[in-house]
Amino acid sequence: MADISTYYMGLELKSPIVVSSSGLTNDMTTLLEIEKSGAGAVVLRSLFEEEILNRIESLSESTRGVTYGREAGDYLKVFARQESLDQYAAMIEEAKSKLSIPVIASINCLNAVEWISFASAIEAAGADALEINIFRLPSDPEITGDSMEKLYFEVARKIKEQVNIPVAFKIGFYFSSLGRMLVKLSESGIDALVLFNRFVNFDIDIENIKLQAGNIYSDSHEISHALRWAGIVSGSVRSDIAISTGVHDHTGVIKGLLAGASVCYVTSALYMNGIGHIEVMNNELKAWMKKHNFKAIEDFK
Repeated sequence: MADISTYYMGLELKSPIVVSSSGLTNDMTTLLEIEKSGAGAVVLRSLFEEEILNRIESLSESTRGVTYGREAGDYLKVFARQESLDQYAAMIEEAKSKLSIPVIASINCLNAVEWISFASAIEAAGADALEINIFRLPSDPEITGDSMEKLYFEVARKIKEQVNIPVAFKIGFYFSSLGRMLVKLSESGIDALVLFNRFVNFDIDIENIKLQAGNIYSDSHEISHALRWAGIVSGSVRSDIAISTGVHDHTGVIKGLLAGASVCYVTSALYMNGIGHIEVMNNELKAWMKKHNFKAIEDFK
């Protein structure tokens, strides 16, 4: 019997398939189904800095025109942040109490500000690891490449100062020297690099002349970009590598492992095929390994 267990950020996983942050990982019933189907680990739905900021703005709007003073305004900001954190910590605690597979928390951030202290609370809640998703499209022509890169290293430094659990960075590929950036991030102490962010697609409705959502699910062909860069840097980086975007079946998992990744993230395929698709992917991975006389993933990674 082929052994498909692996290690990711020092965590032992029974499968290289990790279910990434999404609406699927925000529901305990679905999380239990994900574990039962054979996932190696799960990344909980992200705590979004943007959502917290919107919550603060909403509270501010509701009190506009009423004079409470600066202290009240500061209280609203603290309240919104703490409420979001408490809810997220509760989700981590419940997941850890009911799941046996590693539970990875996720923060989706825009800036390196005081919210990084949330990382300590996430660690205290019992998360096995923390994934930082820096979701910034370099669309502002006034922001230089150097300043954009400095943000990543500032976040890495502050996060590693806050927690002892493993930390992964999920990033995009908008860098002037992507290979150098990946190597330098791995040298900063980050435990894993997740390749890559998939920005929300948009389209244009030419009949109503307005923006509309594009395809929300990835396509299996989208894996090629992550495979290319995993293959380029896997022998140079100190961090583990995770392939994200375009993993739709066992062939995507195998390709990711052959390129040097430790795990492969899956989401869109589960929306399209159901949670049971994890078991199918695991079984087909085992069959492929048996066909090629591989007893363990390390035999061919």
